Amino acid sequence: MDINHQSVIPKGNPPEKMPSGIKEFYILDECREENGKRITEEALSKLLEDIRNKEGVGISLYEDPDLEGDYMQIEADGNLIFLQYVENYCTSDECIYSCFNPDYLDSDEWSPIEASDGQSVILMRYTMDDHELAARCVEYFVRTGQLYPGMAWLKS
Repeated sequence: MDINHQSVIPKGNPPEKMPSGIKEFYILDECREENGKRITEEALSKLLEDIRNKEGVGISLYEDPDLEGDYMQIEADGNLIFLQYVENYCTSDECIYSCFNPDYLDSDEWSPIEASDGQSVILMRYTMDDHELAARCVEYFVRTGQLYPGMAWLKS
C-alpha cells in the first residue's frame, strides 16, 4: 500500500457513555466456523472479553448476511491488535480505515499477527497494543456502525 495516499484522522471526543443496542452485523470467523451468524450481545461480550484478555481473535463483521460488501476486520494475536474498516469495498470509492502504530508508519515490517485467512500479512504500521481501546472501538462499531471517535484512525 502506498503510504503517500494515507492520512491520519485525529482522535476526537469519545462519547460520554457507550451507546446501547446493537446494529445488525454478521460474523465471518474462519477459525470457529460461525460464518453468517448474526452478532448478539452475548457474542459481542465474548469478543470484547477475548480482546481485553489478549486472546486470539480473527473475525470480520459485515452488515450483509451474505458476508459481502463493507466490513470490519479484527485480528488479535497476543499483544498486538489489528482493526480495519473497509468502506465501499471493491469500488472506485473504496476507503480503508485502520488502527496504526505511529512508530512504524514508514516501515514495511511484518507484524507477528497470523491473519485468520492463513495468508494475509499484517504490517506493524497497522497494529496497536492498547487492548482496552481496541475493545471500545469494536463495541462502538457494533453498536453504531461507525468508527470510534476516541481514537485516531489511518485512512487509506
